[in-house]
Formats: sequence, C-alpha cells, structure tokens
Amino acid sequence: MSEVRTILLTHQEPECVERMLRYWDRITPRHTVFVAFGGSKTDFVDLPHPNRALIDSPRLRTRDHQREKQSYTPVFQAAWEWVKAQDCQYVHFMEYDHIPLVEDLHQRMISFVEAEKCDLAGFHVAQIDGSSSAHYLNHIADPSFHRFWEKISVRSDKHVVLTMFGSGSFWTKEAFEAVATLHEEIPIYLELFQPTAAHHLGFRVRSFREQNRFVRNLGDLGACLDSLRMQGAWSAHPVKNLWNF
Repeated sequence: MSEVRTILLTHQEPECVERMLRYWDRITPRHTVFVAFGGSKTDFVDLPHPNRALIDSPRLRTRDHQREKQSYTPVFQAAWEWVKAQDCQYVHFMEYDHIPLVEDLHQRMISFVEAEKCDLAGFHVAQIDGSSSAHYLNHIADPSFHRFWEKISVRSDKHVVLTMFGSGSFWTKEAFEAVATLHEEIPIYLELFQPTAAHHLGFRVRSFREQNRFVRNLGDLGACLDSLRMQGAWSAHPVKNLWNF
C-alpha cells in the first residue's frame, strides 16, 4: 500500500500533463495520482489519465486571485470523491508548477509530519490575526468572516487566522477530509481558508520551515533546479515551463 495520494492541479494541454505525470512517476506510482484539471473541456477529454476531474468553477477560475478570493474548495471537493475510497494515510496537493526535486519526497514529508505531530504541513505558514496583512485586513472588513470561524471552531480562541502559501501542502487523510467537506459559506481566499479551517476544526498546522526559501510567488526557478537541489531543496516553485518542450 502506498501511504500517500497525490493531487496535481493543472490547466495545461494534454501533452504537457503527460510529461508532468511521467516526471512524477519517479516520485509515486501513477495510479496514486489524481489530476484536478482547470483547463478547457476539450483538453480534459484528451487527458492521458483516468483519475481526473474537470474543475469548472468560477471560484477557481479567478483572474485577480487575491481580491477575488480564489478558492481551492472545488478542487479539494472533487479530489475527495476519489481519495475517500483510497487506502492511504496522507494526501499531497501540488500545483503543476511546484516541482519535486527529490525522489523520496513523500518519505521526507511523512517524517516531517510525524516529527511535528501535525495534520497539515505547508509553506510560509504564519498567524496573521491582529496584523497588518493585506489579506487579513481585506477579510475582516466583512463581519461574517469572524462569525464563520466562531461557528465552526472547536478552539478556545476562535479568532485565530492563519495563512499558508497555496502551491503545495501535505495532509493527513482525516484533516483533508474535514477541510474538503467543509462548506465555505462566504468567499475566503484559499491561503487563509485552508490552514485556518484545519486549525479551527482541531488539527495541528505547521510550516515546512527551512524549505520555505525554495517556494515563492514570483519569478521562475526553472534555470536553477540543480543548484536548489545542492542547497537541500525538496521542491521548488514556481517553475513555469518544465512541461512545455
């Protein structure tokens, strides 16, 4: 039994998806991978992979992701319909341009969450309630934001708000189920929704710490992957054109 099921989010053409899957073959067996596809319906039909779903939701297909409060809830909901029947302990989510750099990536992530005794590990995790974070200030302008967490929280402090970079995350199956099946009553940007929901539902959230420096939101790291490996990187983001050759 493979302990991990992997969800890959992409919108690229079928040929690019096949190259991506071929690369991932060195990380995990292909039958343990689910493709969440945000591209065209025509390309979806031609995808070379049976475990897949078309994510045709305006909550994913935003243009100004932060201001429009882009959500991965439709992605997680579709993936959960597949994952729930899988005999696994962990769920790994990655965007197409977040690239594994070590073949034992899942073993390293499992060791990390076991050592941290956590249910969700991600990049750039931070607590931002009471801060000047633009994302936080944007959300608290709506009184229903805090009311939502008060309604679902099992924590004594129901006003904690966490942030986590959205390109990759590693979950226990139980935590993934809880967040994937949680009804997002109001629009909440995915980088706040995922870690904050996990926290308030009683799960432990931790940052990958030293791996954070290899994951960023701007630029393209494709030209320096070998150097990043030498520096100890497990993965890198963003790498935009690896599959487009």
